[in-house]
Amino acid sequence: MRKIYKYSAAITSQLAFCATPLRLDSYNHCQFSCGYCFARTREGYGRDEKLQIANPERLKKRLKRVADGVVRSALDEFIQMRIPFQLGGMADPFSPIELKERRTLQYIRILNEYDYPFIISTKSSLPGTIEYTDALSESNGYVRFSTTVVSENLRASIDKGCPPIRDIAEAAERLSALNVPVCFRMQPIIPGHEDNFDGLLALARNVGVKHISAEYLKVPLEGNVNFSPSLLELLGGQPVSTYIKLGSRKQGSEYALPLSYRAAHLIYMRGEAKAAGITFGFADNELLLHSDGGSCCSASDLYLRNASFFSANIVALAKKKMIGELITFNDFIGEWMPQSSIATYLNSKSRLEKTDLESAKWITYLRAIWSGNYGLYSPSYFDGVIDTGKNDLAGLPIYMRALSEFEISMGFALPVKCLEHISI
Repeated sequence: MRKIYKYSAAITSQLAFCATPLRLDSYNHCQFSCGYCFARTREGYGRDEKLQIANPERLKKRLKRVADGVVRSALDEFIQMRIPFQLGGMADPFSPIELKERRTLQYIRILNEYDYPFIISTKSSLPGTIEYTDALSESNGYVRFSTTVVSENLRASIDKGCPPIRDIAEAAERLSALNVPVCFRMQPIIPGHEDNFDGLLALARNVGVKHISAEYLKVPLEGNVNFSPSLLELLGGQPVSTYIKLGSRKQGSEYALPLSYRAAHLIYMRGEAKAAGITFGFADNELLLHSDGGSCCSASDLYLRNASFFSANIVALAKKKMIGELITFNDFIGEWMPQSSIATYLNSKSRLEKTDLESAKWITYLRAIWSGNYGLYSPSYFDGVIDTGKNDLAGLPIYMRALSEFEISMGFALPVKCLEHISI
């Protein structure tokens, strides 16, 4: 008998910058074998754990309880606010086991009962089959199909076990015809293979895709060992060394390509998508401010109905600011935040040391992040935000929304009435 996946629904540690920080997973493992797998190539993930399967009835009971006004946790608070779930936050919800277990289909039907908003992330064409299109056509859902940006013959060896891109395109076209919003998530982009974007964009336009997001491959510290042989070969056998030679610096537990390498390619992709009438999202975290819509890279706020989006985070706050405006911690006053502890939803590397109830609230985590004392994502990490070097009366840093070189390259310019001097 399969073990029940206890943590199938949770809040993610992306609260600092994500408008949709709820995940929902049908399975704790994915049966695809992508060569870069973000879950399996990082230390700390239970690669040796046996497959666990979610019990969708647990979600059904939770949704009913919250609808009846019984709120017992931070997760319940998010649900009460109708923050969308990301279905497939850790493992693809449509890998081959779904054909047998059908837990994702059960989740979709349960979410439909409450018209609850959700975002699917998958590399499978299964959502385009009749039973799933029937369920999705009645849903408040948004489907993101992911593909590695390389040639199709190379993709077959990197996105191993995943269907050909033509099958995914057919699934996208069927869903689009039923007015289900569809996104192509071009992730990851392999450096040196960006010219494959044009073909993917043409395909997206032809099948009714509404949104495109793009993100470059990041190389974890363990990439030299844990990347697949095909991907290792594509990156010269030593991904870490290859990235360092391209100017990458270590950010946390991984190497990310410098913006000087990525900028021209990403700006081109955005321009081509916009010219095709498709919205665009920058999925590299430091560029989230420049994405279309108000919900990170997915623009899901443009395509889901009767949904709320988590705005008590740094990116959401900065996106509201005009060039030259100050960004202060007090700007969060009036933004909705969960009042229950969030500590139990974060992994051991994401928790603050203190464990008392007050310090486990989001406002405390946010204050530590804001001051640069907790992880990467202080406001100045994000492109278009700078530290003024001054503090407010509580001793917290004051930031400012500034026009970045990246924005200038996109064709943005300072408004005529932009303040030339800011006094604090």
